[in-house]
This record gives sequence, structure tokens and C-alpha cells, in this order.
Amino acid sequence: MTEEIRKILDEAEMILVGIGTECGLSRHSREELADFYGELAGILQGKPYFVVTLNTDDLIWDSPLEEEQAVAPCGSDRTGNVVSNENYDESWYLPKWQSYTKWIQNTLHRRLAVLELGVGMEYPGVIRWPFEKTAYFNKKAVLVRVHSRLFQIPAELGERGIPVEADPVEFLGKGADR
Repeated sequence: MTEEIRKILDEAEMILVGIGTECGLSRHSREELADFYGELAGILQGKPYFVVTLNTDDLIWDSPLEEEQAVAPCGSDRTGNVVSNENYDESWYLPKWQSYTKWIQNTLHRRLAVLELGVGMEYPGVIRWPFEKTAYFNKKAVLVRVHSRLFQIPAELGERGIPVEADPVEFLGKGADR
């Protein structure tokens, strides 16, 4: 992680994190992902944060992250209720989604770091586009997008957007050793 990004995260009043499928079991081992979540928890420690994940592997729930501060709208492999299933029931995550939307309302006019880790175009309406919109309307927000291929930042964000072309699990692991 660069010093610039570390400074943004350290100086943020609040941190919004999106975790995409590049941070999942299809690309990394359980051990790598456990380290990833541990590093992320260390970065977020002491800050108001919320995490939205597209992953259904349930590893986030085994991590040191606070369960109340995370939502997985695409489902859970443990329960068999995932968005790709014909009978997907989204009602199970809606209470946490409501907590998330209340939390996000309190970020306006605050120094908000928006950290997108491995979010592609699988479900852009869940993380990618809403996070861009949040960063655009909050003039004190900075969007850091880390992805191996889809790291581009909308021109409208200007200097408040930082693209990082990297594997997010490796990126976070390299920079977390302060």
C-alpha cells in the first residue's frame, strides 16, 4: 500500500469498504484470504466503517471484522441461499442493508475513504456504481479502487479518485505491515 493511500485511510473519519470477487476463493487460498481480512480489520480498527461484499464464501464472517458492520447481499454458501440460485431469498440480508443505508447517510460532509477491493462488473449496482456516486456527492470523499483489470476511476472524481492496478489481496498484504 502506498503512503498516500495509507494517509487517506488514517485521516478518514469513516471508511466504506467494498469487497469483490477478486478477493474470493476462486483466486486465493483460505489462508491468503484469512490474512487479507486480518489486515483489513487492522486498517479499520478504531474507525467507523461498513463493509459490503459480493462474495458468498462466508469467509468475512470468520474474520475479525465486526459482523454488524458488514453485509453480503449476494448470499451465503453455508445456507445455500446465493443470488445465482433460482429461489434466492434476499429478505435475510435486508435488515443489515438497512443498517448500511443509515450508516451511509451519516457519511455526507465527512472525510470518507471509499476503499474498493477487487470489485468488477458482476453486480455493478451493488458496490461499484453506488460507491462512485457516494464519492462524487461527498466532496470530502476519496475513492481508492484496487483491481487487477478494472481499476479505472470516473473522470468526474478527478483527484479524489485513485486507481490501483493490482491484485487487492496482494496489495493489502504488502502495505499492511506499517
